[in-house]
Formats: sequence, C-alpha cells, structure tokens
Amino acid sequence: MFGLFRFLFFRQMQPPPGQLIRQILISCYLLLMPEWALTANSPPLESLKLTPQEAFWLNEHPVLKLDIDRNFAPYEWIDESGTYTGIVADYIHLLEQRLGVRIEPINFKRSWSDGLQAANDGEFDIVSCLVATKELETYLVFSKPYLSGFAVIISKQSKGYIDNLHRLDGKTVAIHTGHYTNNLLKRDYPAINIVNTPTIATALRMVSEGSADAFVGDATAASYAMKQESIFNLSFSGHTDYQSDFRMAVNKDNPLLASIIEKALTSITQQERATIFAYWSGPEASSGIQPDELVIYIAAVFLLLLVFVFWNYRLRKSEISHRLSEQRFRELIDTTDAIVWEADVVGMNFNSISANAERLLGYKPQDWTRKGFWQEHIHPQDRERSITFCHNQTSQHRDHVLEYRFCNKQGETIWLRHMVNVVLQNKKPRWLRGLLLNITDQKMAEQSVLESELRFRQVIESLPAIAVQGYDVERRVIYWNDASTDLYGYSNTEAIGQRLEDLIIPPEAKEQVIEAHQSWLRSESPIPAGEVELLNKKGTRIPVFSSHVMLYSGGHREMYCIDISLSEQKKANERLAYMAHFDPLTQLPNRTTFYDRLAFYIKKSSRNRHQVAVLLMDLDHFKEINDTLGHDHGDLLLKQAASRLQSCIRDTDTVARLGGDEFTIIIDQLDDFTIVERIAQNILTKMKMPFNLNHNTAYVSASIGIAFYPSDADSIDMLLKNADQAMYAAKSKGRNSFLYFTPAMEEQAQRRRLLINDLRSALSLQQLELFYQPIIDFNSGAVSKAEALIRWHHPERGLVSPDDFISMTEETGLILEIGDWVFATAIQQAANWQTQGHHIQVSINTSPVQFRSDECDLKPWLAKLKAINLDGAAVNIEITEGGLMEAGRAVTDKLLAFKDAGIEVSLDDFGTGYSSLSYLKRFHIDYLKIDQSFVRNLQPDSNDHALCEAIIVMAHKLDMKVIAEGVETEQQRDLLISAGCDFGQGFLFSKPLPAQEFALLLDRQERH
Repeated sequence: MFGLFRFLFFRQMQPPPGQLIRQILISCYLLLMPEWALTANSPPLESLKLTPQEAFWLNEHPVLKLDIDRNFAPYEWIDESGTYTGIVADYIHLLEQRLGVRIEPINFKRSWSDGLQAANDGEFDIVSCLVATKELETYLVFSKPYLSGFAVIISKQSKGYIDNLHRLDGKTVAIHTGHYTNNLLKRDYPAINIVNTPTIATALRMVSEGSADAFVGDATAASYAMKQESIFNLSFSGHTDYQSDFRMAVNKDNPLLASIIEKALTSITQQERATIFAYWSGPEASSGIQPDELVIYIAAVFLLLLVFVFWNYRLRKSEISHRLSEQRFRELIDTTDAIVWEADVVGMNFNSISANAERLLGYKPQDWTRKGFWQEHIHPQDRERSITFCHNQTSQHRDHVLEYRFCNKQGETIWLRHMVNVVLQNKKPRWLRGLLLNITDQKMAEQSVLESELRFRQVIESLPAIAVQGYDVERRVIYWNDASTDLYGYSNTEAIGQRLEDLIIPPEAKEQVIEAHQSWLRSESPIPAGEVELLNKKGTRIPVFSSHVMLYSGGHREMYCIDISLSEQKKANERLAYMAHFDPLTQLPNRTTFYDRLAFYIKKSSRNRHQVAVLLMDLDHFKEINDTLGHDHGDLLLKQAASRLQSCIRDTDTVARLGGDEFTIIIDQLDDFTIVERIAQNILTKMKMPFNLNHNTAYVSASIGIAFYPSDADSIDMLLKNADQAMYAAKSKGRNSFLYFTPAMEEQAQRRRLLINDLRSALSLQQLELFYQPIIDFNSGAVSKAEALIRWHHPERGLVSPDDFISMTEETGLILEIGDWVFATAIQQAANWQTQGHHIQVSINTSPVQFRSDECDLKPWLAKLKAINLDGAAVNIEITEGGLMEAGRAVTDKLLAFKDAGIEVSLDDFGTGYSSLSYLKRFHIDYLKIDQSFVRNLQPDSNDHALCEAIIVMAHKLDMKVIAEGVETEQQRDLLISAGCDFGQGFLFSKPLPAQEFALLLDRQERH
C-alpha cells in the first residue's frame, strides 16, 4: 500500500482528475502483482546508485521540462481535457516516482520539428520518445531503448496483400510528419510518393477515403488510431524491415541528467513494463474526464477501497479483465502477418502461438504445441544450423534473428524470419518469445537479384573486348576481369589491391585522376566518359574509351571503370585518313592531295615569281594490258610505274595519281626550264623499260603534256586543261613523247570536237547500246543485280569503251541527253525481265554533271518509272565520290528525290577519289562499291586485304552494304566473303553482256 500511495501522491502538485483516475487504474494492476514485484516497483532513490554530483543536480532541479509529441497516440498525446497521457506518459510517471521530481510537459502548441529545434536550443530537459538518428545524435544523448515498435503497411481491404514496400513504387503513401520512416523511405524507396500529415489519424483517413494508396508507420499507433477514429475499411496488408527503438533523449550539454534518466529507466522492472503495455493494448484509452463523469470516477475510487475487503473477488475480476485484454491483443495480432509465439527454453517446444499461424502457414495452433513440431518442419538442409544457432544465442542470453526454410501445410517450402526474445528469470533463460514473418517474396526477390548479378558478371567476364575494373574508395583494385588482363597485361592476382594511379595511370595524370575520384565521392560529380591514354604493364600507352559508374555495395561505394581499347579503331581511322589523301594502289598522293599541293605552290609562286610546271602523264596502251593480262597485272604495272616516276623527280617535287593510268607531276621553284625537259625525258626512258608482271613481261610508253603557271594559265583548272591538251597532242603524234602546251593545240581540240559531233549523232543513229554485268549476292551465290554499262558502236572506230567518250559527254553536256536515254532504256529492260519472271535490280551509272546541272530534271525519270509500273526498288543509281564531294543543293535534292521514290543509291569506285567520311554520314547511301584497284591485288594479310576489311566494317557500321568490283579469282571472292562483303561483280562471274545474253544467263540460273 505504501508503494501505491507513494506512486499517487509523491509529487508536490496534484495531477488533473483524469490523470489521477488513470493512475489509480494502473495502480490496480500493480496491486495484483506479487509482493516481490510491488517492492521492486518502488525502489528508494538511493537504490538508483546516483553519484553525489547526480544527486546534487537532481536536488537543484525539482521540476524538469519535457518535450512531447502531442499527436502520437497511444504512445503519448494530449487529450481533450489537456492531460498528457499514453504509454510514454506512464513511463514518465514512473520516472517521477523514482526520482522524486515533477516532469512537466510544456509547449503543447509546437510542432514536433519545432520541439526538436527547441531541444537543440536547450529549452527542454528531456525529449520523451525518439528514434536515434545520426543527425539527432549531433546534439542529443539517447538512453537505451525502452519501447519498440514495428513499421507496417496499412491499406484498404480491397487493395489486397501488399507484401513489401517495392509494390508501392509510384504510389502515394501517407506518413505522420516527424516519423522516422520518412527519411528511410526517401532513401530506400525514392519511387514512392510520400505525403506528410500532421497526425496519424489524418494519414489513415487519407487511405480510408482513397486520397492515398497506403499508410506506413507504427503498428501500435496505427491500430489505436483506427479504433479511435472508427476506421473499419483498412487492414494490415504488409510488413516492413523497419523497427523503431524508442528512447528518451537529453541535450548533450547535460551529461548528468542523461546518466540519471538512464539509471531510472533501467530500474523499471519487466513486470511494470508489461502492466503498462497490457493496459494500453487492452481497454481503449479514455479521451478525457468530463464533469458529469466525475461522480463515476469517485465511485471507482470508493470501489478501489473495497478491493482490500474482497480480495478474492477482485482477483477473479482482474483475471477476467486480463483475459479480455489478452483477447483484444490476440485479435490485433490476428489481423497482421506477424505470428506471435512463446516456447520453452529446454526443448524449444512451442507453448502457444497466435491464431493467424493457421491462416499464414496452414497448421492449427494445437499442431504447433506438439513436441518437436517446429524442428520437424524446418527444411532438412537448414534444420541443424537453425537449431544450433538458436541454442547458442539463448545460452548467451542474446536476443537473435535467424532465417530458414520451412515446410507449410500445403507442402510448399517457404522462408521464415524468426525473431527471438530471450526472457530471463533469476538471471537464467526461462522462455523464448518472438515473431515469425513470412519472407518468401523477399528471398525470391533477393535470389532474383543474385541471379541477375551472376548473369551480369558472367556476361562481363565473357566479353573479350570490354575491360572492367572495380575500385574501392581508396582506389584499390577489388575487381579485375580477364579482358583487363588482356588489355593491360596485369593478372588478377597482380592487380587486386593495387591503387589505380600506381597501376595504369600515366605520371602526368595521377593527381588529376585522384582529385576527380575524390570529387565524385564528395559532391557526386561523376567522372565523364571519354578517350584517354592508359599504361599497360610494359609502360606502353594504350588509347581506350573509358566510362565510369559508382555503385553501392554493403554500404560502401565502389567505382567501376569500363575500358574499350581504341587501338584497332585508331589504326582503321589512320588507314581511312590515309585513303582520303593517298591512292591505296600506288601509295601516291591522290587527286585531293594533288590539288592541295598545287594550290600551295601556285600561291607561293605568286609571291616569289617562280614558275610552276605541271606534267600530266598517261600510260600508252595500258588498256591492252588490262584486257590481255587482266586487271591484277594492270594494277601491278601501275605500282611499278609509280615507283619509276618517283625515281625521276627531285625531293621537292610531287607525283600524284589522279585515277586510272593518269599521273601528274608538280615541279616547283623553276629557275632552269631544262629541269622540266630532263625529268620528262627520264620518265619516257623509264616507262619504255619492260615491266615484269608475275612472270609476264609487258611494254608500255608514256604521253606527257606540260603546262606552266603563270605562263600558260592563271588558274589551276586552266593549267590542268592546257596540260591535258598537250598530253592528248602527244598521244596524237604517236605517243611515247612529251609536248609543251602551245596555242596550236587548239587545233587538236578542234579534232576532238569532231569526235564529239559524232557522239551527238550516235544517239539519233542508234549507235549506243547497254550491256549488263551481273552482280552476285555472296549469301545466295545467285545473280541479284546488274550494272548497266554503255557501249558505242562507232561506224569507223568499232565498239568504243565509255572510258574513251564519257569525259567528252561531260564536257559538252551531252551526258544529260545520253543519261536520260540510259535511264529510260535500263528501267524498261528491268520491267521486261520482271515480266519474264526475273526480278533483277538494275544499277545505272550517273555523272556528277547530271547531279549538278539544273537541266537534269528527275521528274520525267520518275514519271517513266511510274508509267511502266516499275517499283523504285528495282533501280539503283550509282554516283561517284567526285559527285558526292561537290554536293550542293541540287545534288542533295536529287538524292532525296531518289530516296523518296524508293530508289537505292550506290557510291561507285570508293577509295579512288575524295573519301570524305562526313559525306557518307550526311547522305543516304545504300551501297559502297569497292574500287577494282583494291580487289585485283587482294591477298591474305596484304594492305589491300586490310583496307577492304576496314571499308566493309565502316560501311556496315553506317548501315550500308558493300559491292566489290573487279573480282576475277576465287581467292579474291573467298577473302571478300570472309571479310563480310555482301555482293561482288567481275570477270570471275561474267563479263558485261547484251540484254539478250544476260536474259539467257538468268534462264540458265533458274534451271540450275
């Protein structure tokens, strides 16, 4: 009795009536305890073992200010009468009893966040109920936990079971402002849309009314609020991994009070804690004492006095109340997915288990109380480990958590999380109590993640060209795949543990790399991806493209670098750049480089007034070499001719190949004109010498035209034109000679015009004919395309090759009229073949003049295509590199018109002209045609082989297909196929044929 009245009346100020009655009711529970428990509940102040300093401080501070959360029922809140009440309030009253002071809740109108700021400022002595965080620990000292709770998911019953928080991604979740789950959800589940409310009840109403999809928060507080607010359409639909350990806190500036509070809390017995919890989990808390209820509470006090007279009666009533409280608690548990159980220590046999075990696992509660039931249903592979672990932890008085597989009633194997609290009696383990949670979905998700990580690791390990390394926060290697070993030369054993900057970073970049990594760690500023040079084990610099990603693993940050070697790409780019400026067959400067150098020399000549000579050379009878020995022998001759030309000039002069068998020489800084004649004569002499071509001997000569700047011309075009006229004059005089340009050469130009006149009448006299050369699909081996090639049946010259007259048609503009005839004839032939059942695409050669000229109107072309009902896909237009290089608006418009009509476009003779990659990207090109000069010398591991492979890879990267010209041997065909070439044409398959013979070829193909 002394303990009871000391508990009720020790404080100097009387509590409000409602609070007094609640204390009396709690005291009723205390009276029902054994005498040893009652004695333990009322220890004298000296039993707390306060230090003299702590006792002095406590004596000097009889009233302590308490910071509370006024809306956190049932833990603590201010009821309608203004009384501080709840679970935490009862603990505060016990502290008042222990310490002999008054602990006064104040500043009821402040928000919780305002209260924390006030605690930081020292306005409060104690903060009542907090979850410790790193931020709060900067200014508060926390006690050990005195209350614990679990965060659960609550949603409408119609929403069904929400087993984990990931299912709330993209949904709206209501959370009480200041609750610890706010920051945890923002950190762990950023996809969840969080709405903060001033109270738990407000959050639950939002879910009940459909304004939010779910509530996440404390299970006890939520259950109490739903009862108080009469919210019946919600249920506990899922659990979380978040557990709240509630503590009291004191400002860091007051360590004495922190120690006092810790000692007082420690003195509260387990029985007292159980009494408080039983009260608040049982009868619903009153919302306050109304004046008209005062008589009832006075009567309750009177009845309390009768307890001592009717002890047995009281005891029975207490037992009934306890059973009701227990029933309410069980009903609360049964609505959740957490199974509550109790077991003995010796055999770990279950004494009791909540009824929801049958709903969740299938077994009835009486099944669980059978001896050895739990052990028998643990998965055999987990049984020994789980039982041994539980025994060891229990023997050491440790609460513990274990996870294991379990066989449910349906025979399914599920995963359980076993949370065990070891209950001591006389300092020895007496019971085991705890929770069982079904974590199968979580484990399956974890397994899926592990499998995904394993597959990803296997993919990374299997990629031979992608080097991946992982580094910790100190930049030490923690991961090093096989590709990294291949790239940098260090084995996995050599690399692991080494610092990045000491392993592969060049000396001049070490500080920059260290700073970039530290900046990423400090301010989340990623290291940008890009091309860098890194060192291999031999100290050689390797160009790589390096990208970086920061991952989080086990709470630690790890940087991973993904490096791709650019060595081969650099070599390919160098080869392509070389091809853009040098002739791949002869290795001489090409037309582009020739023009650049000639422009430079002319500009220099204008300053120093020196003459510049241009020698234009053409090989005589070269076509006969090609026709008799084949183009591969012709290419070999061109290479030897180029070598001989270089031996004839000075170091300051330039030799270039413009195309075909045409070469040019630039002679700069002419002080003595005899130099030109000496060089020209030397060229003639060396060109007459026999050429050894693979066991064949060939003889050619040279015709050279010479013009001077500025004597013969004032521009590059005029200079080359005059040199060209001089060369044609030399050919006309019997070849094997050189001539200087003179005005008399205009007479020869006149004679050329006569030939042009013959060409003008050739169309009207029907002297022109189209031949067709098959193009073979390397995948099927069949003829799938044909290139239309014009031939001129001259009445005197016989069959004239286009090489001999096309340039004249371009100079005169006849190419426009002849081009219209070629297009109309070719598409009509394609239509005829389709009628015969041969679906062949016809390639039509075009001239840059046609593309540049405004007079070349494509509308009649496309109209003819439509008139004969021929699909545009049956036609392919071939354009030269020169035409693409000079692309203006007219060229662009025509290419777009072809594309819109469904006509494909090929780039002809690729590699012999101005090989600009920018134009390949700019225009819609469907096919690249590798020039025959690359194909005819094609040998394994040769330069031509490497160039062909580079062209094919580049074309495929740009979504273009490749056609190889001049295929004459099976080896050439096989090398091209192995390099990935799509199509081929050449004498190996067929020479150009008239339309009738080509049709016979198609018929034979179909028959076979």
